[in-house]
Amino acid sequence: MFTSLAFYIGEKVLGLNDREYPLGELTAEVLNISPEEYHELRRMLDRAIDSMRRYEKDRRMQDWFDANEEMIRLHESLLQHRIFRLIQSGAEVLYEARTLTEQYSLFPEEDFVLGERDWNILGAIGDYEDYLEHPEDYGEEDILTLQWDEERYTTSEPQPPIPPAPPEKTRALLIMPGPLRDKWRYYKRYCENYRKLLVDIMSVCQTLRAFVRMGLTPLEKLTPDNYVASLHEFLFHERAHKWVANPVDGSGFFTYADDVRIHLRPQETAPGSGIFKVCEYYEADRLQTMLKLDFYKGLEAGHLIRRCENCGRYFLLQKGYHTKYCDLPNPTNPKYTCAQLGYRLRKVKEEAEDSPLSQALYRCFQRIDKDKSRGNITAEERDLLHEKAKELYHTAWTKPGTSYEAFNTSLSKENLYPLCGVQRKSRPRGRPKRNT
Repeated sequence: MFTSLAFYIGEKVLGLNDREYPLGELTAEVLNISPEEYHELRRMLDRAIDSMRRYEKDRRMQDWFDANEEMIRLHESLLQHRIFRLIQSGAEVLYEARTLTEQYSLFPEEDFVLGERDWNILGAIGDYEDYLEHPEDYGEEDILTLQWDEERYTTSEPQPPIPPAPPEKTRALLIMPGPLRDKWRYYKRYCENYRKLLVDIMSVCQTLRAFVRMGLTPLEKLTPDNYVASLHEFLFHERAHKWVANPVDGSGFFTYADDVRIHLRPQETAPGSGIFKVCEYYEADRLQTMLKLDFYKGLEAGHLIRRCENCGRYFLLQKGYHTKYCDLPNPTNPKYTCAQLGYRLRKVKEEAEDSPLSQALYRCFQRIDKDKSRGNITAEERDLLHEKAKELYHTAWTKPGTSYEAFNTSLSKENLYPLCGVQRKSRPRGRPKRNT
């Protein structure tokens, strides 16, 4: 994985790898890593660390091989998410370690002293990498303009030829050139980047999910000023330690100060626009730093992250309007977006008013609200029953063959309340009996 991140912040975008993304978009992707997925990633890393410790104790190459296989699984699992494909670098270390460790039994006494052939291959690799980085410097001619007094002369010089692709690395060059102990130190330092990455994922997810839930979702007026004011209240509240990830409770380490290297560069807002703006270019060693800049600057620009009430995924709003559903395909019914299903659920369409399913849901809500007003259930139980009823309504709408009778029966008190674990507290009716 990366050793450092280089990116810039524009007016409403984050630039990474020569592409621009709306501020907040990459952070929303990280927030959609579920706790279950994160814990599985963490288990992969823990198994790799255990094997590394055994290798350092006994120097059995099988332990290094086992550790590396877990690291490769971790790396490839992370690449399922676009943001990690954008920032990953140096992964060849893991695959070269696989080649080294799976063949090591054939060369148990090898000392990896670099010979003449190794140095030649290393030089060829350097030449080819330079060509890939600067192809304009190879294979053509450089045009030179010379001036003598008032006379100008033009001449050309041939550029170096395009170097051929280098041969495969020898075993002495795998991971890094040199002895096995140096290869191991380099490999271990590289793997440490994955541990830092997972700590940052946990820290950012715990903290920003709490902020979205507590600071952004309740806002009535959606403006950049309100977003940033809410962030200030969240981070510096007297109970902030309960919400912000910290090492004391084992939820991570959400830092208030970040180490960055910054330089300011004036550039056109778009090629050929003639409009220039000073962009802030950053280099950071932690993913958390980039995500916080992405998220905080997004709030300043009016970009809001919300959680879809239909599928539970986080999504980015670039305009201040009160939508509660994302525009992504619904996981259980990909033919519709969550917004389309939510539109139906809220009965915005006129035909929904005449729908028997909609009417059954409305009557169910009335029964639940009446129980709450009579004190038969608590406010929390009412909200729980409402959510379950809407879930059943969504299933009835999207699952072919669901009859009105079956749906209406599922909303009855006898079925819905036990399904939610709610015990209705009935009060005695009529006059109390006289004592005789």
